[in-house]
Amino acid sequence: MRILVAGGSGFIGRELIPLLHKSKDTIFVYTHQKNVVNNLGFQKEITVLTADDEFPEVDVIVNLSGESIAEKRLSKSRLEEIQNSRIETIELLSEKYANNFPSHFIQASATGIYKDNCQQDETGELSDTVYASICKTIEYKAKELQDKHKTNISICRIGVVIGDGGGLADNLKYLPRLYIIGGDNYIPYLSVTDCALAIRHIITNKLYGVFNLCSDHFMTANQILKLASSSKFLTIPIPKLVLKFDKRGDLLLTNQRIIPKALKENGFVFDRF
Repeated sequence: MRILVAGGSGFIGRELIPLLHKSKDTIFVYTHQKNVVNNLGFQKEITVLTADDEFPEVDVIVNLSGESIAEKRLSKSRLEEIQNSRIETIELLSEKYANNFPSHFIQASATGIYKDNCQQDETGELSDTVYASICKTIEYKAKELQDKHKTNISICRIGVVIGDGGGLADNLKYLPRLYIIGGDNYIPYLSVTDCALAIRHIITNKLYGVFNLCSDHFMTANQILKLASSSKFLTIPIPKLVLKFDKRGDLLLTNQRIIPKALKENGFVFDRF
């Protein structure tokens, strides 16, 4: 297949692209800066595109584009920037493929769309937090393509992604191991490898609809912090109140047991740490 990965230079994209390449798919990567992808050492067979290029005909688009939630403090303007960066990419792809939109469009979202203090699958009740609002806006924009371009849509609601070189581990790499006092709340998570494998599974099996990309083995905030931390010797206990000084800390205070029902029913098996 011919696959375009938008946002391919990000944490998940860097794991997904080599995986797809090994499957003998023809890969195109959309990014804002060509040198970002080239510096990652991707194979020469992979074509890198920017917004100024003509986009080739493809069978599938995987849209992982967007400003990172974890990179900067979450002010009101930063949250708008995060949402707009995702919406603008969807609009760009719609314009680039106005006359030849692929048959399958995969859009990244997040498990933050669900209400707290629940155990639920893809049919679960959605939240009204600012993070959920961003997810809803992105998903709605992606689903508009279904009617506009007669394409099939897959929404990937991704949990906290754990692995070397990005995600939570990257934010914690200069810190001692943190231990949240009372941090027995559950956080949806998965390894970056499983995230890439799940997306490939959706592509290969032509699965459409909403999918929770998070492990079916539940872990608490403190278990995840221990797993993602690079510090093995020093542990610092922190009260939950401290996390509230930075809105990014809210991501460690959610309490969600999200079930990846749709993927499991379609034969995907999550690894366990």
